[in-house]
Amino acid sequence: MKIKKIEKYNLINYNLLKSRSYLGLQKLHFYYLNSSYIIGFRNNFSLFNLRQTKNFIKKSLLIIYKFHYYNKKILFIGFPSFTTDNINYNLLFNITDHYHVPYDNWINNFLTNYKQNMELKEKLNNKKLKIIIGIKQIPDLIVVYNQTKQTKIVKEILSNKIPLISFMNSSSNLSQLEYKILAGFHYLKAKKFIYFLLKSILTLSKFKKI
Repeated sequence: MKIKKIEKYNLINYNLLKSRSYLGLQKLHFYYLNSSYIIGFRNNFSLFNLRQTKNFIKKSLLIIYKFHYYNKKILFIGFPSFTTDNINYNLLFNITDHYHVPYDNWINNFLTNYKQNMELKEKLNNKKLKIIIGIKQIPDLIVVYNQTKQTKIVKEILSNKIPLISFMNSSSNLSQLEYKILAGFHYLKAKKFIYFLLKSILTLSKFKKI
């Protein structure tokens, strides 16, 4: 391969195409105000503008890295739980000293009632509470994965004025979110791609501030 071809090679674009992240949900589930983020439809599936998706990814990764660099606590919500092909989100967040909570283990109004939940820690034998209780402080940044609709989790985060980055699909309401990444993150290859992106910045040596 010639050097010129290597210089033109774009890793993010390549992986977005390879993982089919350009495909959104069916037109039936498309949120009409998201029209500016897509380039059209194919077989009733929305097609994301990959240039915008790439820009969202680069901007969001920079934010995540800055919070990580300055030892701020990041809470990751809803990231895939599978462990295959050397992919383990739970292990990644644990070794980088951040929090992770599956969607199913989230307790509504946990952030709003944080102090009360800490006081109930020793009194309640609640499986969900035991998992989420590992969050020992209000996070400085929250990253939500593959949000397919405006959930109570997102509303709670926004109401508590915590910076939020959301991996989203074409059915989501984006109007209140400043930091979002739009693509088809429900595909397996997309889940793997996001893992390697996060791993690359969370395990990056802190040579200099950015």
